[in-house]
Amino acid sequence: MRVLNVLMQNYIGGPQVRAVSVAENLLEEGIETVICAPLTEENPLEKYAREHGLEFEGIFMPGIKEFRGLRELVSNLIWILSIPITVIHAMMIIRRKKIDVVHVNGVLNFQAALAGYICRKKVVWHLMSSMYPPLIISVMMPLVGRIADHIIIIAEGLRDYYRVRENYRVIYEPVDPERFNPSQYEGRVYSIRRSLGLLPSDVVAVCVANINPVKGHEHLIKAVSEVIGLVPNFRVLVVGDVPGTQRGYYEGLLEMRGSLGLEDTLLFLGRRDDIPDILAASDIFVLPSLAEGTPISILEAMAMGKPIVATRVGAVDEQVADGVNGFLVEPASPGELAARMVELALNPDLRELMGRASAELVEKFSLEACVRAHERVYTS
Repeated sequence: MRVLNVLMQNYIGGPQVRAVSVAENLLEEGIETVICAPLTEENPLEKYAREHGLEFEGIFMPGIKEFRGLRELVSNLIWILSIPITVIHAMMIIRRKKIDVVHVNGVLNFQAALAGYICRKKVVWHLMSSMYPPLIISVMMPLVGRIADHIIIIAEGLRDYYRVRENYRVIYEPVDPERFNPSQYEGRVYSIRRSLGLLPSDVVAVCVANINPVKGHEHLIKAVSEVIGLVPNFRVLVVGDVPGTQRGYYEGLLEMRGSLGLEDTLLFLGRRDDIPDILAASDIFVLPSLAEGTPISILEAMAMGKPIVATRVGAVDEQVADGVNGFLVEPASPGELAARMVELALNPDLRELMGRASAELVEKFSLEACVRAHERVYTS
């Protein structure tokens, strides 16, 4: 069986990690996956997929942009005009690669789904985030219901958001417990901290999220400016790629950090391949997103035994039990975010207690369970 797994972004984020991890594990079951995404200048997803023994196909798929002015209006007109070209290109890939199942990720990823439908292939539609306005959901879900042979949602809490009532399966985003295993880093924490320019006495929070307004980095910066007055040894590491489309947003974040005097407190590390090391050297994990599904980055931190401070969006409350393995705060609330980070920063016993709870709660999000669930969907 051959699967075309189509993603709308060519960078390394949660959906991309899940798609590649599942595909790699399904090879031994005779299920071959071709990872497919728009081509960019650097093509990080192509490199990542090929490093894991997978095929990759670039597709012509301009992205839709949030309207802010004339430039975005022109870009979105180009996107509308490009839809038939993207569908035709996807059909060519399906036929050339002898695809049996087309797996699309994201409610707006309809071009490849339509191509699969036209080619009379089975279509799996994977619904992930809570970032879309109700109008988009109202327009797209009838199409999803018409085209998809099977619908995957990443949490039960998103079922009502997507208005799904039948023909669906909940498959949680996975974490690899072998890679994110804190016992592998015992005795190495101080050396990892030194390599990152951190002191043993620092209280370190980590945010793993690609630079994008939906991740709420500006609210984290504002929160840190409040924390540092109460916890002078507080440090924050922000790990995540800067997509070409977000350069302006990133420059604004740097300007905000500078205006608040946080250059030595909050560090942007860019894309990293040593996430387990960075988590091992941290005390707290924080994610200030404005919209989410079930972020893999939270699961990775939980597997490493870290307490979580995250926003109450999407289905994050299916990962973080408020007051048990972390705290949930309202989105775009830097004051509340700061208060919870201070509470954890000043209480190492609470960090230890919540970290142990994270390690226990993460067990249901195993990579093995996710792989087997995908296998059942494909073979059905």
